[in-house]
Amino acid sequence: MSHRCCRKTAGGQNGGRHKQRGMVTAELAIGILSTTMLAIGLCWGISLIVVHTECADAAAQIARAEARGDVDATVQARQHVPNGATIAIDHTDGQVGVTVSVPVSLGHVLRIQVSGMAVMPKESG
Repeated sequence: MSHRCCRKTAGGQNGGRHKQRGMVTAELAIGILSTTMLAIGLCWGISLIVVHTECADAAAQIARAEARGDVDATVQARQHVPNGATIAIDHTDGQVGVTVSVPVSLGHVLRIQVSGMAVMPKESG
């Protein structure tokens, strides 16, 4: 009966496996971090699209109400803007232009101004 030693010294086969295990751990950590950052970016991008749609819808509602001269509808439409939004109304050349803008931030890292705009012809009456 001959006995073989299962353990090898440094530089042997088992030492190499231990180093490979560390590489897999590092690659897994980088993969998880990358996937997390990608998911955060996608969610933030989707939220920007949603906020833009809200701004555009609110601007269209306000512009229609302003074009009709309906003060009550204008007040009601202003209540549907996103929180922290600013509203700019421009009456020129028989048209009403409305821009609804709101800053959207990704934590303290990135801040973007999202806007929606609508132009309606003034109605007579």
